[in-house]
Amino acid sequence: MGSIIILLLNVVLTVVLLQPACGRAEDLQPDASSVAPGGCSPAAGSEKTTDQIAEELTNPLAVFYRLDYQLEYRTYQGSIEGAGDQTEMIHRFTPVFPFRQKDGKGFVFRFSLPYYDDQPVYWTDRGNPEWRIRLEDPTQNGPGVWAPTHSHTDDVTTDLVYGGISDSGLILMYGIAGQLPTSSDTSNARQQLILGPQLNIGKVTDWGVYGALMSHVFDVAEKRDKGTPDTMMTTIQTYFSYGLGNGWQLVSSPLIRYDWKGDSGNKLSLPLGGGIAKTMKIGSMPLKVSAEVQKYVVSTDLFDSDWLFKFTVSPVFPTKFTRN
Repeated sequence: MGSIIILLLNVVLTVVLLQPACGRAEDLQPDASSVAPGGCSPAAGSEKTTDQIAEELTNPLAVFYRLDYQLEYRTYQGSIEGAGDQTEMIHRFTPVFPFRQKDGKGFVFRFSLPYYDDQPVYWTDRGNPEWRIRLEDPTQNGPGVWAPTHSHTDDVTTDLVYGGISDSGLILMYGIAGQLPTSSDTSNARQQLILGPQLNIGKVTDWGVYGALMSHVFDVAEKRDKGTPDTMMTTIQTYFSYGLGNGWQLVSSPLIRYDWKGDSGNKLSLPLGGGIAKTMKIGSMPLKVSAEVQKYVVSTDLFDSDWLFKFTVSPVFPTKFTRN
């Protein structure tokens, strides 16, 4: 119950912070054509179409104030007995904050708060979640049993990048990716501060958008002496959309992971798949809804995802960035 209360407080706080965003002149510096004198309401100037907004939102670090909610349902596979019977459901709340934008470039900050309804853990002499199983074979410690953990928040991940989209449609952003030791279930968390460089490169075309958000992270500090193995991981979040008109898109956003510290056969995870998205406007607020199905065509041997089903809702808070 405490985790749920903390989660709700974070969501409420995020919404409160986002709502007055258009009034923060020191952050946004909107021009007179974007905001009516004395208020946040749009004045003269052309609003972006739903197709334009849909196209820009393909970029996971698009320059919009928004609050993404993503529901993930996973099935699992692996050589450990019972691995194929495991499932997992995760709720992710991801606010995105652009600030100090000028000439099409600026900073974008994003953080993601995951909330696990359940998390499959293989219990031996200790709990072994997916990330630890990649590093150490838990069956070497004797027979174990699968058991879902209680509902809990997991480590917060962050991105801080600088960049934008050029006149030619090139997306180029670079910065830092991180993971904070904030899990409410410390028995299964890494308890490490993880940081590393990040690069977002892509292309906006007349038919859609494609690109990749890449990061290489490693542990720089440990919250407590838990004897957690070192972390070194490369992730590539590819993104693709093909515009169908009227706010509809074909989309794909698989997350490729390579764990450099994983045992042999337990390093690479590669999903493939896609889905459909629709962007619409509710009053002045753009809203994007998408659904995807992905199959892990390459997965780690002991325990890894098999199928991923994800549903995302992205309300966009109207600001100068939703106007031309």
